[in-house]
Amino acid sequence: MAIVAHPHIEPAEYIALQTRAGWRMDIELIDGEAVVIPPTGDQASSVQGELFFALRSWQEQAADEGLILQDVFVAFPGGRYLAPDIAWWSAGRRPALSGGAVGAIPDLVVEVLSPATRRNDLGIKRELYMRSGVRELWLVDPDAHTVTRPRSDTRAEELLGQGDVLHSDLLGGFALPLATAFSVR
Repeated sequence: MAIVAHPHIEPAEYIALQTRAGWRMDIELIDGEAVVIPPTGDQASSVQGELFFALRSWQEQAADEGLILQDVFVAFPGGRYLAPDIAWWSAGRRPALSGGAVGAIPDLVVEVLSPATRRNDLGIKRELYMRSGVRELWLVDPDAHTVTRPRSDTRAEELLGQGDVLHSDLLGGFALPLATAFSVR
């Protein structure tokens, strides 16, 4: 696969462009590079939908007052703007929504890997999430039917497969059989 050179842009320019477009441009800003986020495709989209549904169902059952969003721009330190596939903020850290990028680092981030996003999701974005204070990260591979959970307090990570149940350190009582998440409906 060829490596693509991304145009350089200043954070102020990026914010102005996104503001004019109503924050609807599928472009992240990573270390000054404008990175286009293409549609994820059928399998990745299905898995993302299953995960969002499971998280919303847990939220309703647990009477959780946190905030869960899909495909939202989040401002990260250093003038970086990332768009996690799914992000959740606990009730105590629930940000105000202003129509632009969310200004608070999520507690939980879910990235569903696709051929177009895999390199950044597993590389620079993973690193930025862990360094910026994301407390829990799920890297979901719809092709391999796995979820990788890097640990922020160590270099260790947990790898779960299709036969496992995904639990969360942050979401008390959350349990999702991964076979459900990976079943394309």
